[in-house]
Amino acid sequence: MSMGWALLAAVVNLVGVAVDASRWRIIVSAIRRVPLVSVLQGQLVGIAANIIVPFKLGEGARAFALAALEGLPTATVLTTVLLDRVIDAAMLPLFVALASAVVPLPPSVLRYRRWMVVGFLAAAIALAAARWWFLRRQSRAVDLEHPTGGTLDRIVDGLRVLDHRHRLAATIGTALCAWSIRVVIVWCMFRAFSLDLPISAAVGVLALLNIGIAVVATPGNVGTFELASAGALALWDVPAETGMSLGVTMHLLEVIPPATLGLIAIVWHRGALWPRGSRTHPT
Repeated sequence: MSMGWALLAAVVNLVGVAVDASRWRIIVSAIRRVPLVSVLQGQLVGIAANIIVPFKLGEGARAFALAALEGLPTATVLTTVLLDRVIDAAMLPLFVALASAVVPLPPSVLRYRRWMVVGFLAAAIALAAARWWFLRRQSRAVDLEHPTGGTLDRIVDGLRVLDHRHRLAATIGTALCAWSIRVVIVWCMFRAFSLDLPISAAVGVLALLNIGIAVVATPGNVGTFELASAGALALWDVPAETGMSLGVTMHLLEVIPPATLGLIAIVWHRGALWPRGSRTHPT
């Protein structure tokens, strides 16, 4: 294995984490401007927590961390996290559809394109419905500096980006950029394992990998990530042993560096995250 290409994949992955944090910051900034460093630290804490719990439940730690660091209502921040995840997931089918118009994808990937488009349309309809509902309740928005509303009002506040067309467009554009970065990570891993596969294979593997880990969720996606990687690479006649090795290595590179930074953030801000008197607003 080429350590140079593997190291490059790890660096690109950290860039991707920063891009993900920037996307989330756009959503949160519709409520109140927050520094990127706080959002990034929250993102890293969430990655570290997702190693322990399945079904992406570590995202709750991401919301808690940012709420504690910036004094935002936890319910509001949790809504922004959920919205961020929905937009990110909805952009995968759109990204694959756009990629298929540029690079040739195998039939094994294209056969899912119809369902991906259906999923994208369902997510778009859900976001449109959420935006309509939010606008109806806009007159009852809560002042975050002087909170008086109930939990439902705080939850609704997390949807404020839906009333900002430019911010929403920027969120979607950043999500597509994040998927592009993930393709680069997969392609770097191809080079690390001396696999002469085209960029279209990286798109296909990324799509099938995410479908696989979405169907079966384990803590940190341990096992499912590796099996999905090997299964996807088998479509390009990559031996199972090589596919598993690539999957294990890529998984470690994607998780260990940001999770380590997340643990450092937890230790560094332990006073803010677990204060004697909570700094966060009541939920």
